[in-house]
Amino acid sequence: MARILIAEHNTTTAAYLYSALKKAGNSVELVDNCLDAWRVSSKDLFDVLLVNVVMPGIDGFVLAQKALQDNPGLQVIFLTGFAGVAMDTSATPAYAPAPVTTRPFHLKEIVSRVRYMMGQGSLPQRASASHSAPSSNIIYPDFAHKPATPQHHAQQ
Repeated sequence: MARILIAEHNTTTAAYLYSALKKAGNSVELVDNCLDAWRVSSKDLFDVLLVNVVMPGIDGFVLAQKALQDNPGLQVIFLTGFAGVAMDTSATPAYAPAPVTTRPFHLKEIVSRVRYMMGQGSLPQRASASHSAPSSNIIYPDFAHKPATPQHHAQQ
């Protein structure tokens, strides 16, 4: 079981992530902005941070940088709905934690991705050659159903 913090302002994506990771037996906290995520991550240790790159206020790269200062062992998965953010590595801000890779994977693979990051398994291989490498840490939302909305955790 991993301790996971999700920083995602898109309620549909957040609900899917929360539901899938909770169902897999993980401890999951959910916030809808990076400032709350920063507060939560500075008070408690997490194994994995799933963070949307493009967020109101501070962006996901800044949050990851700050969270990694408090917890250097934290595994970070960046979420984005904007392919240009992930693919244009020349435009990646200097403050972005490395590495940010460019091979997308699907949200349905998130449980496998977290288990892999926790040393509890391997990633499934895809049939498509363009997505066969398991080294990505960027997720593009791609799902067909809308799960129940989870409870948001807000630190005051």
